[in-house]
Amino acid sequence: MKRILVCDDEASARRGILRALGRDHSYIECASGTECLDRLDGLRVDLVLLDLRMPGLDGQATLERIVAQPTPPPVVMITADSSLRTAVEALRAGAADFLAKPYEIEELRWVVKRTLEREGLQRENRQLKDRLQRLGEKDRLLGESAVMVHLRDELAPLAPTQASVLIRGETGTGKELVARTLHGASEVADGPFVAVNCAAVPETLIESELFGHRRGAFTGADRDHAGRFQQAHGGTLFLDEVGDMPLAAQAKLLRVLQERTVEPLGGKPVEIEVRVLAATHQDLEALCIEKRFREDLYYRLRVVEVAVPPLRERGSDVLLLARTFLAAAGCHEPEISPEAATLLSSHTWPGNVRELKNAMERAAIFCRGAVVLPQHLPAELRSLGTGSSGASVPMGDATEWAPGMDFQTAKNQAIELFERRFLSAALEAAQGNLSRAAREIGIHRQNLQKKIRQLGIDASSWAKR
Repeated sequence: MKRILVCDDEASARRGILRALGRDHSYIECASGTECLDRLDGLRVDLVLLDLRMPGLDGQATLERIVAQPTPPPVVMITADSSLRTAVEALRAGAADFLAKPYEIEELRWVVKRTLEREGLQRENRQLKDRLQRLGEKDRLLGESAVMVHLRDELAPLAPTQASVLIRGETGTGKELVARTLHGASEVADGPFVAVNCAAVPETLIESELFGHRRGAFTGADRDHAGRFQQAHGGTLFLDEVGDMPLAAQAKLLRVLQERTVEPLGGKPVEIEVRVLAATHQDLEALCIEKRFREDLYYRLRVVEVAVPPLRERGSDVLLLARTFLAAAGCHEPEISPEAATLLSSHTWPGNVRELKNAMERAAIFCRGAVVLPQHLPAELRSLGTGSSGASVPMGDATEWAPGMDFQTAKNQAIELFERRFLSAALEAAQGNLSRAAREIGIHRQNLQKKIRQLGIDASSWAKR
């Protein structure tokens, strides 16, 4: 049953609308624009029938306040002024439709039915779009390493629950992506996912940002603001870098989590139904000891804890992610030379996945869709392959592997090392002549040319001078 709010200063007009629409809906009656806005504060309504001419806050001003809300209900304006100009002004201000008095009962019923159906279709389209986006993002939780398989195994049973989850991990590891994965596989996947970076919100604004405020609650509050909790109603609220939240806001957050109601600054309590996920790179236990983080809030947020591994512990995932980011940056068939692959695999990635993504976006620009070579990588990676003199450092014997390297990566590097040395020797013997080198080693010239391009070998280095 749809809930319709009827706002008209004349009681007889309100009763006429209720009689005309019948018992197919539930109704809320308001006699003024101010009362209408008060009833909409914390109450979900499917449609507002709003009279244009009212004393005090008139219909036009009320309409502007309604459409400024984060998720406003559709509004049908009703007025005795049947001029086209009045109708156009109402529609431009955000009204869904317009009715001129006197109207026929069937016309009222038809407008209400059409507006509710249109709003239902728009809501379904928004939910479908959000779900498709979430599915795309969920698929990006990539990785074949043991630690990533373990992480996905941990998330699977958590997603359908309403348990609060504390996501730990270094900066750039993908904590928000883990939160989105939990939301996308949850029972509230069709609801909103709202993310807040607590470290990025000024301390003076954090309470307004999270819990909302009413107009006039403080200097500069010129309109009502629904906080992130209200915006996330029916879905998931993700509190990133929760360890940076001020103590005053922590106390109010704890109360919201306990009572499931949020009280906007200068407003009345509003019931909310939200799943809260939090993330941090800090040592919250140490912050609790130092009295910089509330211990009771810590345990409330940490019903379940999940650790996101740093990129340096993910082995061959580095190259998998690198190719994924290159493809996303426009390289349709991304290729990475063995030297560049060695540098990528050897780097410790202090910025984790975020740093790798940025590095690949840079490489995609400079390699112009061809093979990624060491010179296309950031300077801090290129320095791994040079000694103090700036000369290239030999890769060493094929039996020298980086600590923690998995078998497949080691095998690939051994093959690449063999191909590099074998083809370089053939080109040196042929003085850089591709046709002669191809004949000597028994492969087609085109195949040799493609292979040395993949390996980043410059045949002209051995050309006779």
